Amino acid sequence: MKYVCIILMLLSFLWACQQPLNQKTRKKQNIVVCFEHYAPKPHSTPGGMRHIPLPKVLYSDTTVTFTEYMPNAEFDTIVLQSPKHFKELALSYGDFEFHYYPLMQGDTVTISMDSLGYPLLSSKHHPEYNRIYNMNYELRKGRTFAGLEAKTCLGNDLVRIALNVEMIRNNKDLLPLLTDYCPLDSLHSMFTDYKKAYMDTVNLFKEQQIISNQLYEHYKYLLKLKEYESLRMLNKDTAFYHRMEVEISDKYTCYPSYNEYLDYYLWFLNQHIPTIRQAQGGCKDWRQTFDELSSKFFQPKTEQILLTRCIREISENFSAEDVNLYLDKYLRICKDTILYNQIKEQYNLSADTDQLLLKDIHGRTTDLNRLLKKHKGKVLYVDFWASWCAPCREEIPPSSQLRKLYQGKDVVFVYLAYNDTESNWKKATEQEGLSGIENSFFIINSKNSKMLEKIKLELIPRYLIFDKRGSVVEMNAPRPSDKHIATIINKYLEQ
Repeated sequence: MKYVCIILMLLSFLWACQQPLNQKTRKKQNIVVCFEHYAPKPHSTPGGMRHIPLPKVLYSDTTVTFTEYMPNAEFDTIVLQSPKHFKELALSYGDFEFHYYPLMQGDTVTISMDSLGYPLLSSKHHPEYNRIYNMNYELRKGRTFAGLEAKTCLGNDLVRIALNVEMIRNNKDLLPLLTDYCPLDSLHSMFTDYKKAYMDTVNLFKEQQIISNQLYEHYKYLLKLKEYESLRMLNKDTAFYHRMEVEISDKYTCYPSYNEYLDYYLWFLNQHIPTIRQAQGGCKDWRQTFDELSSKFFQPKTEQILLTRCIREISENFSAEDVNLYLDKYLRICKDTILYNQIKEQYNLSADTDQLLLKDIHGRTTDLNRLLKKHKGKVLYVDFWASWCAPCREEIPPSSQLRKLYQGKDVVFVYLAYNDTESNWKKATEQEGLSGIENSFFIINSKNSKMLEKIKLELIPRYLIFDKRGSVVEMNAPRPSDKHIATIINKYLEQ
């Protein structure tokens, strides 16, 4: 009995000693990131060119799920778990560029901005890491155009300006574009100089044993990512995506940069599909992309990332029938019920197809038939629009003037948000002064309403007029800014 007690005491002592060690181990695996007055703003080129908004901060959790984060403008802190000796954090610059920072395990890093909004990093515990963290900040000096890296310029519409500069010079309406002109030779020279300086710096870090072999390979991988971006607009090799497939592997899925890598892979893959390549500027047929990808072999996590991108694009741009078809294919391949159910719910694919289902800004639901009955005896001017549709939103101020013209008369103005997201619609209704309009609605079942199929709604803005009996009398009514619209409304008002 005496020996048993001694053994139990010894085990208890060892357990007690082990607990703090485990806690210390977990603490060493954490990376504390402090944001200090970090509130980056959108960047615009001298000619006014902007980019679609990017997440300000992007990182993965331990389950390889990516988290988009917007720090508090004054001070904010996040803690990243890092089982490996570094963890990649993505920060966007001006919505044009993502920059990727391998942060060292156990470090505390403060992130602020320079006067132009570019990230600056500072290590609390290891000042020697600052050279690594701010490597790209130093390399940019003297190697940017319009505030952007040369690879960024080569990968976007600035290339189109350079390729068409003579035509632009001969068209007075296009002359403002010249403020964003930079010769392609200059951009290529700038990027070549950048790549040499980049590799010289990384090689020096390795020689000085500041970075590990693993981190050295990661920096080379990030340089490849920049090279692929620079080749997108000018590359003519339709089989170029084969070169990228060598680097596609599930071992990279913990890195936010891998998502961008796969985006470029999809870009080059789409150039390989003739019908997509010929439809530049139009809607890409992501159904073909899905079918092409599903015929290839990828490791499971990568396959799911690629097919998820296709499903989201198909859901936004194609019919409910197509969405259901490809959702079923996706479920068979990836066994991912979460995305499957999310898309079904987001687009109300199981909703009543015979109705046009509507929701107002307060969450109250109705449908078009009930709306027509409610306003029977009045003329309805129906405006199909969306938050993402610039021509639609340009017509809202003239529509406001039209409402004032018919105030107190038997004319009802109805605004229906088509193929939109509810959050973006709510934001746009506030911006456009429609939140207080009684008949402003979000279409719940844009994908599968037979009514929308019946009127062949494919492009917006689109305007319909219903007469006092509730019948469609104008399938393509003039816009609010059209000088003839009042004449047409008056005709039905007098009937």
